[in-house]
Amino acid sequence: MDCGEEVSLLRARLSKVRGVRELHFDAMQGRMEVEYAPEMVTPAEIEAAVETVGMQCAPWAEPQERKAPRREWPDARLWISGAALAAGMAYEIAVTGEVVETLLAHGHTSGGHNHALPAPAVALFLVAIVAGAAGAWKKAWASLRLLRPEMNLLVLLSIAGAASLGEWVEAATLAFLFSLAGRLESASLRYARDSVAKLLAVAPAEAAVVHGDHEHRVKVEAVAVGSLVRVRPGERIPCDGDVTRGRSLVNQAFVTGESVPVEKGEGDDVFAGSLNESGTLEIRTTRAARDTTLARMLRMMEESRHRKAPSEQMVERFARYYTPAVLAVAGAVALLPPLLVGHSWQEWAYRAMMLLLISCPCALVISTPVSVVAALASAAREGVLIKGGAFLEEAARLRVLALDRQGLLTQGKPEVARRIELDEEPARQLEAWENWRIEQGEGYTLTPLRAVEGGLVGAAKDAVEALEREGYTISISDQDGRRALVGLCDRPRHDAAGMVEELRSLGILHVALLTSDPRPAAEQAAQPAGLDEVKSELRPAEKALRITELIREHGSVAMAGDCSADAQALTAASLGVSLGLAGSEMARESADVVVMGNDISKLPFLIRHARRARAVIGQNLALALGMKALFLVCTVLGLASLWMAVAADMGATVAVTLNGLRLLRPTKHQKN
Repeated sequence: MDCGEEVSLLRARLSKVRGVRELHFDAMQGRMEVEYAPEMVTPAEIEAAVETVGMQCAPWAEPQERKAPRREWPDARLWISGAALAAGMAYEIAVTGEVVETLLAHGHTSGGHNHALPAPAVALFLVAIVAGAAGAWKKAWASLRLLRPEMNLLVLLSIAGAASLGEWVEAATLAFLFSLAGRLESASLRYARDSVAKLLAVAPAEAAVVHGDHEHRVKVEAVAVGSLVRVRPGERIPCDGDVTRGRSLVNQAFVTGESVPVEKGEGDDVFAGSLNESGTLEIRTTRAARDTTLARMLRMMEESRHRKAPSEQMVERFARYYTPAVLAVAGAVALLPPLLVGHSWQEWAYRAMMLLLISCPCALVISTPVSVVAALASAAREGVLIKGGAFLEEAARLRVLALDRQGLLTQGKPEVARRIELDEEPARQLEAWENWRIEQGEGYTLTPLRAVEGGLVGAAKDAVEALEREGYTISISDQDGRRALVGLCDRPRHDAAGMVEELRSLGILHVALLTSDPRPAAEQAAQPAGLDEVKSELRPAEKALRITELIREHGSVAMAGDCSADAQALTAASLGVSLGLAGSEMARESADVVVMGNDISKLPFLIRHARRARAVIGQNLALALGMKALFLVCTVLGLASLWMAVAADMGATVAVTLNGLRLLRPTKHQKN
């Protein structure tokens, strides 16, 4: 399945099968999902229905699990068609001496041959036609029965028409090029599919499980939680876990997006798919293979393919009307000039056949999904999971960014910034304050209420107010019986200002901080970054309300957050962005984009990457439509031929596929 027309054929045929309830197609991946009633239809019957439209299906297997395809009869048909065409042309040239006319297959449009073709040449051209078109008749017949004209039917009609006009060279050339086009289009899409699969295939198939003084290798799926696995230098980590022994540099760029390897030692967590670069590690697994961070990422990638971008939906709607419209125009071209002006029936029938061939929308339909899938895959490789093409296009339109404070503008790790020793009376008063709790038996942590709300007086009140004014989170420490009031500070990130500056260079008009933290803490984080707006002490509903207001004021707005309290705002935003590893599960589920590492530089990357993808999609649409428009003009002016139509359609399909695949590799200035 390589084209939207084949999807239409399958949908039309299978929707008539009793017991088939729902169908989902992914032409880019060559994948069909069928929801059916087992008591009414069997998989074998579904496969048989697929075969009636000239296609075959098999249970889905991940790319790395598939067997290498064998070279079978379709390749032989292509070679036979090409050899017979070449032999027929050589024979005709030898007999007639007309080299240019024969090689260009241009007899009709140049006024026609002035001689009868030798019978052996005609026989060779017939062999080329039968071999080249043999794979098309079943799909053509199915499309005719289902009243869904597609390329196979149009090509067979054009071949028959050319032969009936005595254009044997052109008919044979058309059959050969059509067969070649099918192989090239399939090969280019297969290359696209394999490129995406290789980009995402980072999890090892086996793990070395340690038992006492020996180890044995097992399938990763069989590794139980709590197992001890050994990972040597150059191997990929098979499961999420904690290091119990060893020290090494680990490249976890695919999971977290970090551009440099991270040193890991005893007690550090590691992620499946990460590359162990220098030392041997022993790791206690904490998640089963199906539940690792990498597995969740890949599931999100899989789900994203079902969320089509607006441009994909627009192209599919356009294609539904485009082919019937061109068919109507072709009919008019064949009939009106001879009827109204008395022109040659043969000449205008020939031009109508060329119009039939350019009515195939394959290049147009495949131009967008191949670009979207490539863009989603390369973003995932950078540690940015985009949950569908619609969100990729939304990221390209962003004009405003709102974000939470903790972990985005700050380091997310509170440090002791100030300490106030307490006498007995203030200490007793603070211990009686509401909302305190003992943490790890070492001290007290207080909910940051205002001092007056806690009923504090005297020195206790003064100390708390002093720390509140400076934006600190307040705790009581208790060490060796000595009590002290401690101010904890989540220090600003050193890269926040650069991130904001880069966003402004990309055309982001407004950057706002929306946080539930007290005003002093919010301003302390926002000031170094140079934000345009600071809203503090906001409840979740108030954050969402402000997002809605920003959308009314500016248009497309992104919200970046990492905690459960941000979920409502993430949902309200045009684009919700969550910091995946540091953030809460609720934030990840609510977001449209998940940044797997705690790296805010990925926000500018997201916008740049999305805009580049939008540009490539635009290029592909312009190329596909432009090629057809150019050929349409050439057809009307009598400057084109049937084989040129097939070559143009083949060239456009291959060109848009390869152009879309450029998105698999971010440009150098996109690397962070």
